[in-house]
Amino acid sequence: MANHRNLLGVSLLALALASPVVAQTADTTAGATATGTVDTTTGTATGTADTTATGTAGTTATGTADTTATGTADTTTTGTAGTATVDTTLPATTTAPADGTTAMDCAAQFKTLDADGNGHLSESEAAQVYAQARITDTTIAADGYSQDDFIAACNDNSYARAVPEAGAPFTGANSFTEGQAKDRAIAWGVTDVSDLTKDDNGIWRGTGMVDGASVAVAVDFKGNVVTSSQ
Repeated sequence: MANHRNLLGVSLLALALASPVVAQTADTTAGATATGTVDTTTGTATGTADTTATGTAGTTATGTADTTATGTADTTTTGTAGTATVDTTLPATTTAPADGTTAMDCAAQFKTLDADGNGHLSESEAAQVYAQARITDTTIAADGYSQDDFIAACNDNSYARAVPEAGAPFTGANSFTEGQAKDRAIAWGVTDVSDLTKDDNGIWRGTGMVDGASVAVAVDFKGNVVTSSQ
């Protein structure tokens, strides 16, 4: 019996020695995906890498992530030209609308001027309009200047400030009466025009306001209106 046990032990030992050794291998693939942002102003790239590694059989696995990011900055700037916005709101005694004023702008101007909201402008509401009408011999109805007439004139830039001729005001015999010269100043856009005096050169002179500033006003025989700061 003892001999049989010894033989069994020897057999088991031989079997163990003959069996192949199985080695454990670990999955050492690291999550090396890098994410980052590129500063498109300078072309400098920054990034962070996911270096989390997974392994099998408790084997510690390490992985190195490539965290180098490269980028090319797009420095080409494209854009659409902006459209300038013009404030065309007129005060009660009005200055001229800018060139290119739309029908909607003109309607808004009329609404601003029409203080009593009756759909017609009186001279106290729009002195410039009435002065211009007298210069052009335009008849205004007894109930006032209509919205349609105002918008039509506004769209034609009838109230635009004319640029004086170079060298104005000119010396010369002036046939304008004081009232006619004053109308030209008001129609040009001067408000609160004072009494005018014709000097020895035939130029009507006085004072007024333009865009809230006090100015000296001169009207020559050609109808040029020239203003200067006081």
